[in-house]
Amino acid sequence: MLTELGDDAKILAGGQSLLPIMNLRLAEPAHLVDISRVGDLMGADEDTTSVTLGAAITHQAIEDGLVPDPCLGLLTTAAAGIGYRAIRCRGTVGGSLAHADSAAEWPTVLTAIGADVTVRSAQDERTVPLRGFFHGFFTTSLESDELITAVHLPRFAKSTRWALEKTNRKEGEFGESMAVAIVSEGSASIWLGAAKDVPVNLAHVETLLADHPADQVPALGEVRDRVAADLDLSVPELDLAQRHRLQIHAVTVHRALSRALSPEVPA
Repeated sequence: MLTELGDDAKILAGGQSLLPIMNLRLAEPAHLVDISRVGDLMGADEDTTSVTLGAAITHQAIEDGLVPDPCLGLLTTAAAGIGYRAIRCRGTVGGSLAHADSAAEWPTVLTAIGADVTVRSAQDERTVPLRGFFHGFFTTSLESDELITAVHLPRFAKSTRWALEKTNRKEGEFGESMAVAIVSEGSASIWLGAAKDVPVNLAHVETLLADHPADQVPALGEVRDRVAADLDLSVPELDLAQRHRLQIHAVTVHRALSRALSPEVPA
């Protein structure tokens, strides 16, 4: 159907992103292709190194532990922070990734984890790393006749520590800032959401962390300067509103680092 209808069609899974956009007339597809009852998109499989989740698995299924979480609770925590329970009962992991809003949980969290997605059309199937999947706000590498069918997640080592921090005005809203910190065997993966059109790898912050003792959290001022560098910001040139936004991101990242480096295992 996607091959036949092309740009005139949109995939409908949970509808929690698509339908509000249609209500605002920001999207007016001539056709909706409903995949919510395709059983093959709702399964989960696992082995010793990875877990594969069907793209139509809901946030609620992940939150409630109905599918495996190879990331020591990170997926469960991320799912529980998405909107409200009614949204989580309908919204899907594949739909969130295809929607490509960097303020949402799954694009940033699954990119930080190093997940891949399987993408299919009527003619072909391919695997795409999420670290190259997002091209911009609401823009991905998906073609008009393709859909995400599965998400592949690497299994965390038992010694891995992680933290997910989201700063928002009230529960259920999209985050003004979202930071994911994953620390394992002397290396760190630190990503920031809601700062640009796509999730941002905080490479300068990762370098800062590597230069500190393993149990020492860098000072907030140091983190802020490195976050500014990763966002290509010149601090002296920022106006008051931009400085405030940078501070929100820096505090969110600093909190994530503090939790990830804590001797306590994340709950």
